[in-house]
Amino acid sequence: MKIEIAKMERMAQTGSSLLRLIQNDHTPILDLLIRESVQNSVDAGNNSDWVKYDITTVSFEKSNVTGYFEGIGDKLNARYSEEMQKSIVIRDSNTTGLTGPLHQEYVRNNNFGNLLKLVYEISMPQEKLEAGGSWGLGKTVYFRVGIGLVVYYSRIKNEDGNYESRLAACLVEDETHEDRLLPDESELKRGIAWWGQPHSGSSTKPLTGEGEIRDILQALNVQEYKGDETGTTVIIPFINQETLIPKRESNMPFWWYSNIDAYLYVALQRWYSPRIDNELYPYGAYLKASVNNQDILKEKMEPVFSLVNSLYTLASSGEWISSLNIDKGMVNVEEIKLYRTFNNNIAGRTAFVKVTKDILKMGVPNNKRSPLEYLDLEASDNNNPPIVLYLRKPGMVINYETDGKWTNGIEKTSEEEYIIGIFVPDSENMVTASDAGISLDQYLRQGEKADHASWSDIILGDRKLTIVERIQKNVSTTIRQTYNDTEKEKGSSKSGALSKALAKILLPPVGFGKSPGGGTNPPSGGSRGSKQNTGKLQIEKTEFGEENTLILDFYINLPKNTTYLEIDLQIESEGSKKFKGNEWEKDSEVGVPFPVEIMGLSVSDNSGNECKHFLVKTDRFKKNSKVRIETTDIDQVKGKLILDKKDPMIQPSLQENFIKDGAI
Repeated sequence: MKIEIAKMERMAQTGSSLLRLIQNDHTPILDLLIRESVQNSVDAGNNSDWVKYDITTVSFEKSNVTGYFEGIGDKLNARYSEEMQKSIVIRDSNTTGLTGPLHQEYVRNNNFGNLLKLVYEISMPQEKLEAGGSWGLGKTVYFRVGIGLVVYYSRIKNEDGNYESRLAACLVEDETHEDRLLPDESELKRGIAWWGQPHSGSSTKPLTGEGEIRDILQALNVQEYKGDETGTTVIIPFINQETLIPKRESNMPFWWYSNIDAYLYVALQRWYSPRIDNELYPYGAYLKASVNNQDILKEKMEPVFSLVNSLYTLASSGEWISSLNIDKGMVNVEEIKLYRTFNNNIAGRTAFVKVTKDILKMGVPNNKRSPLEYLDLEASDNNNPPIVLYLRKPGMVINYETDGKWTNGIEKTSEEEYIIGIFVPDSENMVTASDAGISLDQYLRQGEKADHASWSDIILGDRKLTIVERIQKNVSTTIRQTYNDTEKEKGSSKSGALSKALAKILLPPVGFGKSPGGGTNPPSGGSRGSKQNTGKLQIEKTEFGEENTLILDFYINLPKNTTYLEIDLQIESEGSKKFKGNEWEKDSEVGVPFPVEIMGLSVSDNSGNECKHFLVKTDRFKKNSKVRIETTDIDQVKGKLILDKKDPMIQPSLQENFIKDGAI
């Protein structure tokens, strides 16, 4: 492809300034990527019932790709010594694709179209009133994910009814860095370039030849659109997976930090759970989302995100559909009214509920993480702060608030409960407190910053309205009045549910490959020598090992006269039925090898003496599914268990069993 290096012009952006445009240092880059890319896809919906969105990582051979990038191919080869490289590939369909003129010379009536706005221009927002984008700056996150190089591939249906493919590339880099890729053509450098086919002079435009586009896609290991498919694929090559996954100070090995695909799987739910797999979404196409073509379905969402989906549907349509054990009567729905502001006084609705750990499946056998952990929020003490989220028509969560104006005065719950609420605006209600003639959704959109991370009140005409401030106050007051007085009557008491939840450990519910490592710390309170949890397996530490293994440090205080301790692996299937190894492998049940196996064990008594033990294999496929430990005259054992999962989608857990008087 021919290179076009952007020339320095008056008031022109440089690469370094573009990379700093989104001033958001508190949201991980992969979260920003999800928020921006999904928003672009749903904004481009083609009036179908749903928009398909998939994001994944793919491998490609460097030598097949670098030759297509005139001017930087040699530097790419020199910078990356390994032949196999990785890309993040974002693909949507049931969308219009990158429509509009191929070059600025073809623009008429200032109609730039999606192609020029996304690939060649900056600060040109969406024109759709209901669109998520507002500032035209969010796309700069693409250049921060990899080395600044982004390939755009799209297939559209043109005005003649024929299908047309388009492909172009753009590089945005810091022009002040010594290791910059672009050649030095002059003393003045912008750090921006495009690739495509020649247009006129040094200018380029996207490739349109089907054969040439197909060759480039094959080199990048990216699927092309076929049949009547239209859509856009964004390819970000030469990524560094290790730097993209956020690092946690606590080193807790949450399974979604194990690799990029796992993190994206949770991030998609974190920001778009209201719209994902929600056929009752009221503002157009709902979202069919997947990671590496693994669909995210409502009933398979992590519990807190499934709850958010249900709360949104209830607040927006009045329908209550939940895969959790929550009756509609448990949920509160209240109108938020602002007088002398709108046509009908209703700013929107808030739906909120108080749920227990059991409802969120945080106990045995599921052992899901807490809402605060899924949302990457911190609790300041042993009590749980209320969680309030809010969003506009596009269905992207703006933010999750645990303090400040949205939750002001709402008392924290015990560590066994969580208050979770959502505010859904009456988006099409017209603002009558101003002559601007805008809807509430337009008002809120104008008050969002470029990263769409919060709402602020704005000035309309010569006055600043207080719509957001009053919504926040009414939401927090409504939730506070519902729960605070009730809790004062009931009083508070802490239960032992946490210690019970530690009785058996559930492995990460979804595994997507190797982990960067890290481990958990022992739970606070108590000591290993305590008899408080006699007969309950206690997990002191978990860490990821190589090749998808999980290493568990455990101890257990044994009941009296225990001759043998058995630790069984079991798997939870649909309908909450649990299978041990031999039952799983029966032809009448699953009939395949047990997909989780004990790979190693070291165990000793509380004096440090090694305990005799042996592994028990399944009868049919000879998989290590149980360990038996000799415990005669021993009151406590401690050890390290190494487990290997063959199937990333299984739900395994541990079950202890005690054998007395030598009976086996």
